[in-house]
Amino acid sequence: MTTINVKITNRMDSKINAFLKAHPYYMNKSEMVRDAIRHLIEEDSQLSGETLTVIEKGKAQVNKGKGKTLNEVELELNA
Repeated sequence: MTTINVKITNRMDSKINAFLKAHPYYMNKSEMVRDAIRHLIEEDSQLSGETLTVIEKGKAQVNKGKGKTLNEVELELNA
């Protein structure tokens, strides 16, 4: 196995620590980083072209005022 060193900000380190506390199935930072990298580079975990197209169409509708953001929908549901 190869080792790499990555410099991160103190803020990012704090967020990673908080994430690890909330997700105890990661035993340490290395496991979390390996999982994140795996999801970024494996083809199976990438969104399909069709899904990306749907996302872009949805964003365009929201920008034109013809749709709602997730936050707006959640606020309506909780009202």
